[in-house]
Amino acid sequence: MILTVFLAMGSVATVFAHDHGQQPDPVIVQPSERGFAETVSAFKDEVSQAGWSVLNVNNMAGVLSSRGYTMQPVVIIDVCSGQYSARILSEDAYRPVSAFMPCRVSIYKTADGTVFFSRMNAGAFGSMMDPEVAEVMEQSDAEISEIIDRARR
Repeated sequence: MILTVFLAMGSVATVFAHDHGQQPDPVIVQPSERGFAETVSAFKDEVSQAGWSVLNVNNMAGVLSSRGYTMQPVVIIDVCSGQYSARILSEDAYRPVSAFMPCRVSIYKTADGTVFFSRMNAGAFGSMMDPEVAEVMEQSDAEISEIIDRARR
């Protein structure tokens, strides 16, 4: 819920704009060249074409609007790749990492009309994980990055 408030206030990049020293930002934010609805549609199409699945779409602005809050559109899309999920979920020792699953990608529009993608910087968490889990996170993050790059242009 706190993240939703930050998203409603503007770009997550602003939230994490302070100096991290050698630490990477926990969130990756990228602008889209498309309008909001077109960006959402393009992302879903690219996810499907890459062999991933859309598990859930959370229309945060819609939910909050029904509770009396007005804000720019914010949609959080849960996506999953069976090849990566199975590598983690098939091992009992790795299952606690399921708290980070599925991959969540937020698409939101700011007050000036700019549309952004944001997602957890999975690569930044790799050093804290078992090497096998880190490898899966890095590979899936690279693939999600490619999907977003295609969807945002």
